[in-house]
Amino acid sequence: MPRVVIVGGGFGGLAAAKALKNTAAETIVTDQTNHCVFQPLLYQVATSVLSAGQISAPIRAILRKQKNATAFLGDTAPRPRLPESD
Repeated sequence: MPRVVIVGGGFGGLAAAKALKNTAAETIVTDQTNHCVFQPLLYQVATSVLSAGQISAPIRAILRKQKNATAFLGDTAPRPRLPESD
């Protein structure tokens, strides 16, 4: 089975994962946070018109019904090497 790794659970990453719903590919979505935020409405949260929960959703909840998708919390950036001690 082919495996597709999607880095980022924003609009593009979730759209790509959903587009692969009816394929034979195992879909893995990884993101630094466990939620997707609809950023155009952040100003309404700042002005107390909406709550943060109204403009964000957990990535796992969005992909819950998709059998071939798995969400992971993680960072894909390389870590700097620590200097070796003598």
